[in-house]
Amino acid sequence: MADIITTSYNLKIESLFVDGDTRTQTLKNPRADITTADIQNLESFMRANNIIKGDKYGGTFGRIQTVKRVSETRTKLDFS
Repeated sequence: MADIITTSYNLKIESLFVDGDTRTQTLKNPRADITTADIQNLESFMRANNIIKGDKYGGTFGRIQTVKRVSETRTKLDFS
């Protein structure tokens, strides 16, 4: 049996709230062609609809602080 290599991708979106709180949402298997305009549209939607609140003091959503696309490669070794 051969070694098994798998790669996964996540999009980590760090949001900033008006009370100074931050929260990071992780989305699995994001599209590879996400643009800055897509993130700006998401931020506008989140702000207009206040879809998430800060978990410390219940602050309202302020803005998206950072967005990172993270790839992770795992290798399962076969020692037989």
